[in-house]
Amino acid sequence: MADQPCKVCKQIRYFILVAAPILLLIGTRPDVAVPSVPIEFLFTNFIIFAFIAVLAFRIYTDYFKKKK
Repeated sequence: MADQPCKVCKQIRYFILVAAPILLLIGTRPDVAVPSVPIEFLFTNFIIFAFIAVLAFRIYTDYFKKKK
């Protein structure tokens, strides 16, 4: 066995360390109102932004970076 856990294992452990208490607090406090966030709108904007960012990066690397 390895002495140190892998990077992904550490990230999973940190996520569980943070997520478990949050889920416990949400589960024990049913009177807390969950904010209504338009998930579809946020996800669509994220996809559009990511597409434009990748497209701009590809245009930069293919056309402008090679000319230097």
